[in-house]
Amino acid sequence: MLKFRALTAAELAELEIEFKQFLIVNELYDAEWRDLAIKNPQKAQEFIDMFANIVLEKVYSQLPGLLHIGLDFITVFDFQDKVWNLYHLQTDTEGLLSNCTPDNLITLIKNNWSQFRLKIGTKKSSEQKAQEVHTLICKGAVPLHPTHLQDFLKLLQAN
Repeated sequence: MLKFRALTAAELAELEIEFKQFLIVNELYDAEWRDLAIKNPQKAQEFIDMFANIVLEKVYSQLPGLLHIGLDFITVFDFQDKVWNLYHLQTDTEGLLSNCTPDNLITLIKNNWSQFRLKIGTKKSSEQKAQEVHTLICKGAVPLHPTHLQDFLKLLQAN
């Protein structure tokens, strides 16, 4: 049963070595895997889905933060061990965020600081981090590179 989402063909191809190791751990060697894929594609898909769950659980659990850019807001999620810090920047300036990306986020905020209202919140870290991260990603958030997160936090301290 798929817990998060299916891996794309490209993602699965990129993780080919890890997937083969996963199959071996589950006592499916090359011949057995090929036979299963032909004779019982549904069962083979179940193994692919189990692998996707393991991979995404690990990836989501290790993310340092997320970024969600809307039409009139930017939300940065900073995942600490015990607490999650949430930074919500709201703007009334139409179109200000139309070209906002993780790469130009800092420059855009710095150049338009007076156009934003900042709200800061915290939330106790969740035992279900991976599931909550997946839900946020499904709603439009994207993983935030640690460098971008640190640059954002430095910008907040400067203002």
